[in-house]
Amino acid sequence: MPEPKTRKHYLDAADEALRKAVQMANYAENAAHNPDNRRKTADYAAAGALLADIARSAAAIAQALPETPEV
Repeated sequence: MPEPKTRKHYLDAADEALRKAVQMANYAENAAHNPDNRRKTADYAAAGALLADIARSAAAIAQALPETPEV
């Protein structure tokens, strides 16, 4: 993914990171319920937490930027 430049790009990056964070949370939950995969639960949860932090950071940057003009 190229480096975000505009408010819209940062909002898109935040949205994508949040989508992936939710996916990791789902993986963690499923792994926690499966004895064969239970050891993966913490890894999925950590990845989801990192992605959630990325989403929050991108959203904060987007909030600080001026509105993206409509083209």
